[in-house]
Amino acid sequence: MAVAHVTRKTQVFSSTDLLQFYAFYKQALEGPCRAPRPPLLQMRARSKWGAWHELGDMTNEEAQRAYVDKLQKLQPNWRAEFNGGSSGNNNSNKIKGIGGELGLGSWVVHSIESKPLEDQKADHEKTAFDHVKDNNLVRLQEVLQPSDLVALDEQGMGLIHWATDRNAISIIEYLVARGVSVNQRDAEQQTPLHYAASCGHVEAVRLLLSLEADMELRDVDEQTCIDVADDEEIRRMLQGERQQQQATNKLRST
Repeated sequence: MAVAHVTRKTQVFSSTDLLQFYAFYKQALEGPCRAPRPPLLQMRARSKWGAWHELGDMTNEEAQRAYVDKLQKLQPNWRAEFNGGSSGNNNSNKIKGIGGELGLGSWVVHSIESKPLEDQKADHEKTAFDHVKDNNLVRLQEVLQPSDLVALDEQGMGLIHWATDRNAISIIEYLVARGVSVNQRDAEQQTPLHYAASCGHVEAVRLLLSLEADMELRDVDEQTCIDVADDEEIRRMLQGERQQQQATNKLRST
């Protein structure tokens, strides 16, 4: 009921309030944000990602309560207004289960990323980027061109960034063997190691470290791969690797 009311009344809420509603909704339905941060040029998606990501490990129940509490604070009489304009058959304040009533075009509940375009393409129309997103190494090997090795797509990501996002270990190994830099930067100056750390992909982190990825490179926000790591195991792994590298460098300098 609360979500349906907000959806009907989006024009009366500020963009900041709508972002907060969106974040609570996503947290209630999907839990903590594990999606990679959208590219810098996708400002709307980036803002939505940021609002959701800031909720951290808030539980499903806490997010649902926070959604209703926020609406109650902004519009104390929202229940009476909603019931006055509806049949009154749905008296639940639960967020889960209401999504089907909202419509795919709702700004409040729209996913950060729509259905991937590559899922809608015929195989002969797919590019190297599409095959990486599909984790299809065989087809990637068939279509890969030298120019693809350094190219960034419309989202500012290279093939190796997409491979890391998908935790496609064999594709990461193949791309590096073909000459892709293990430290390739995306449009936000993030490396594959940034992606692996932020996505929580332990296997990709281990592989990239074994390929001598640079842990100290910073993105446009001056963050290293450790700074963007949410997973405690990955954070410990990266910190341990950094300490080992520092100890090795110290020995070499003496």
